Amino acid sequence: MRPSSVPGAARAGTGTATAGAENLVLVSLKDKAVAALSACFNFLALNLALLVACLPVVTVPVAFQAATVALERWRVSGEDRVVREFIAALRSRPPLRTTVTVGTPLAVAAIAAEEVHFFSRGGTPGDWVSLGFGIAALLVALASIGYVLVLGARQPLMAPSDIWNLSVCLAVRNLPTTGPLFVAEFAATALLLLLDPVLALIGVPLALLCLIRVTADLGVRRVERSASRSGASVLLPEEHAPR
Repeated sequence: MRPSSVPGAARAGTGTATAGAENLVLVSLKDKAVAALSACFNFLALNLALLVACLPVVTVPVAFQAATVALERWRVSGEDRVVREFIAALRSRPPLRTTVTVGTPLAVAAIAAEEVHFFSRGGTPGDWVSLGFGIAALLVALASIGYVLVLGARQPLMAPSDIWNLSVCLAVRNLPTTGPLFVAEFAATALLLLLDPVLALIGVPLALLCLIRVTADLGVRRVERSASRSGASVLLPEEHAPR
């Protein structure tokens, strides 16, 4: 046997191993790229479905709740057929009850915003007091919207009054931590849509829903950790509406 045959075989084995490793890396990158493209497509598709469902305006609360349900199932159970889940949530949730449950904090936030705008010019001491009350009501209302959506998605059988009470309690208890986040999210979304309404087509409304859902979940988990120390329970995140 020639002396050079062993080093040649070693080099060939090394080359094969290197090629195999490169193929594994390429396959991994391809899978990640496909998953990212799939997630982007699902995001844009759900955003478009949300916009279409909001066109009659009065259906905004129902559409927001259905989109939150679809996002929850996408995150918890990995269900990536988000448009199908969105339509299923629209059909399965009682429209009047959902409109009242989600629409109430939306209406309170709109009234509080108008009050802040009206009294922002100041003048008499009573105007400044009213402005302070309006700002406080607006902060609590904006925070409550996120908690109402999350609670409505996870606890579909809970009474609207119970959802409102628990949402307000969560909003007040987490006001120093999640309150500014909610305000920043709503303000940034409003500013972006005022600058260019076309941004609604590329995901700004659904991005707002994602952000407020994450912020509300942060507040719920924070209160859950505090309640677990005393043996109490505020919310079971795993509970979802039956399909």
